[in-house]
Amino acid sequence: MPVYPLIDSHCHLDFEAFDKDRTQVYERAAAVGISDIIIPGTERRYWARINRLCENYDNFHACYGLHPYWSKEHSEQDIEALTQYIQDHHPVAVGECGLDFRSQMITEPGDKDTQCFFFEAQLEVAAQHSLPVVIHSVRATETAIKIIKKFNKLRGMIHSFSGSLEQANQLIELGFYISLSGGVTYDRANKLRKVAAQIPLTSLLLETDAPDQPDQNNSGKRNEPGILINTLDTLDDLRQESRQRIAEQPTANAKALFGLKTFLNCTPVQIIRLLSNNLLTRGLYTSLS
Repeated sequence: MPVYPLIDSHCHLDFEAFDKDRTQVYERAAAVGISDIIIPGTERRYWARINRLCENYDNFHACYGLHPYWSKEHSEQDIEALTQYIQDHHPVAVGECGLDFRSQMITEPGDKDTQCFFFEAQLEVAAQHSLPVVIHSVRATETAIKIIKKFNKLRGMIHSFSGSLEQANQLIELGFYISLSGGVTYDRANKLRKVAAQIPLTSLLLETDAPDQPDQNNSGKRNEPGILINTLDTLDDLRQESRQRIAEQPTANAKALFGLKTFLNCTPVQIIRLLSNNLLTRGLYTSLS
């Protein structure tokens, strides 16, 4: 089966889960055509870790942000620090930011308000720097849409989208991309599969959210960028377009959103060779098997 260039639009490759075999993970991803990986930030203390990683790998691209999961630990000083860090290190986006209204996240009065404060503050930072945003939205899509509407010409993606087709269309009208992860591969994911089948390819991104959210074939295992190919397989089954088109359009979308210079005009063999040479020049591994 032909290999097409793909971009993993959301992958936490900086996480400790990859510390022992990060180079091998990248090697496996390159072998199936993953040309670029977007790495979102979650907490202020990890921004430098992402920055170092992206300085070593030309095809890794940094985002800096404050994840809602740790909203109780964030401070207003973190927003000030985010502004300065963006000015100093030039990420491709702000994020991962957003809202998570699952019951385990909302345990005290005011928790939703706290999340909304940090979400809106980060959207303001993104708007001020003309950067796209990477948004986490779980059981909070309507609230997220209301906050997004406060800003003019804001761009971004809703990562690992889990909302309805109607919500997806609202977000697309606002200029946002819908990013699909391994969740769409599950047979029971009827609502998400409806979204995957019907939204325009011009509004679609692909991601792994690795090391989390493995696809159905790898449930219970650590996720990694190379497994993105299984999500492509599912979309190939769900949609009417050719597999090549389903691969190429989300790649072009990611390139446009994040301002990437990718290997879109290269053959798969050329991509692997370029990635191999890039790693070899940095001494990150010795061979591509």
